[in-house]
Amino acid sequence: MQGQKTPLLSAFTILGALTAGMALVGCAVGPNADIQRARAAVTSAQHDPQVVTYAPAQLRDAEQTLNHAEVVWQDTGNRIEAANLAYIVEQQTNIAVAKAQENVTEAEAQRLADEREQIQLRGAQVAVERARQATRQAQEATARAQLAEGELAALRARDTDRGLVMTLPEDVLFDYNSAMLRPSAQHDLAPLMIFLREHPDRTVAIEGYTDNLGSESYNLDLSRARAGAVRNFLTLNGIPSDRVIAYGYGEAYPVAANDSEVGRQQNRRVEVVISYPGAPLAVR
Repeated sequence: MQGQKTPLLSAFTILGALTAGMALVGCAVGPNADIQRARAAVTSAQHDPQVVTYAPAQLRDAEQTLNHAEVVWQDTGNRIEAANLAYIVEQQTNIAVAKAQENVTEAEAQRLADEREQIQLRGAQVAVERARQATRQAQEATARAQLAEGELAALRARDTDRGLVMTLPEDVLFDYNSAMLRPSAQHDLAPLMIFLREHPDRTVAIEGYTDNLGSESYNLDLSRARAGAVRNFLTLNGIPSDRVIAYGYGEAYPVAANDSEVGRQQNRRVEVVISYPGAPLAVR
């Protein structure tokens, strides 16, 4: 008799599991404040005719990242990842607005250039137009310099003979003796990712370094794994793999003495070397 009851009990057990599973699937996460703020920024940009007209590609990047953030939030409910993606959306939206303003300025400059050409054809005010051209070029050079300074500030990079060098301490990206990026590392790497998207002519080398504690071979492997983790983050976020290389140097090239914890902490780092426009990437 017990052998006959077992199938019926199993059927009820399976039915109960299926019912519970369907109930879980039907549960949806609520609104996310970070994503709502990012959506508001994108919506504002979408209603700005200048952004729509003069920065469609940058606006599309923000829209696509926003869509991805919403999918991640609905599918996983991961607040950290949602916050990081929302931050990237806001940065991309700011870039779209800035790009639109830049292009509007260029369009206005072109309009003024066309007017100047007509005046020159009529043979009038040649000297005045030349003066205006020189002034405009000086203003554009100043604007380019300010833009470059702003980008360097966002990257926290320094100008060197190897290229732009961005130094990220170990504890910003990784836990001690770990090569897995912390969730918060996405926030710190977002400016680099956005910069590389906006400058497709630049290549980058990711270099990992350690202190001298532990064996030389272990430190070399750890530095390579950490450089590879940063490279994977960039390529997974749309940076072509042929623009990013990764190296691990272990305990070589220390920037401080390893005889104190302060010095060792400075040596445990990841350096990002960004090439100059038109120049090959300088590696060690």
